[in-house]
Amino acid sequence: MNPDCPIHAWLNSLEQQCHRKVDADLNTLVERPYPFLCPQTVSHHIVRLSTHLGTLRCDVRRSVIVYSLYVRQLHALQESMIRETCARSCPRPPAGCCGADHHVILSLTDIVMARPSPAAMHLAHTITLLQHNEHAHALSSGRQLRQGFCGCLAVDGCTLRLFKSPRCIHYLCDGIEVQLGDAFKNPGPFLDAMRRANSLTITTEQDFMEPLIIEAAARLFL
Repeated sequence: MNPDCPIHAWLNSLEQQCHRKVDADLNTLVERPYPFLCPQTVSHHIVRLSTHLGTLRCDVRRSVIVYSLYVRQLHALQESMIRETCARSCPRPPAGCCGADHHVILSLTDIVMARPSPAAMHLAHTITLLQHNEHAHALSSGRQLRQGFCGCLAVDGCTLRLFKSPRCIHYLCDGIEVQLGDAFKNPGPFLDAMRRANSLTITTEQDFMEPLIIEAAARLFL
């Protein structure tokens, strides 16, 4: 676990609201498979978010932590295998697929048309609050926004690492799909799962994540 990691620094900056739920959250969540994270990283991650969100209802708090660990793994994949290609050869510079505010989890249209469940609404609201916190922390460290595009797009990339929206974290452009197809044998299950997750309209908590993505990614990349 790298203490200089921006994710580590942001987690350590979070106000610690309640420590009473930490042991139970660790016991429940730490044994799940996290193939792209080391055990120390997972434990630190759970402890910091558990204490920050300790006043929330248990099911909401744990759903938020699980989602952030899921995003953290996909973010690690993007950083190691995709981001350099985007920076070097995106056909739509300088923002590429970040030309609109796709970090918004549920727009008014989504709410009116899809009518997400109360649990999905609560989860989206909590994640949105954490997005604001993560974004503000990134700006406080000196990062500069790229004007005219997504409100979370800085000059050096997205200000969000743990609380990207499902729309953002599951999106792969055609060029990246071709690159992965050329670089790896049988990327189909991973790409299919990413497309499926990206096409979902969020109506329930289950629509935020697709566990098969992590399983397929582990078989493909590890």
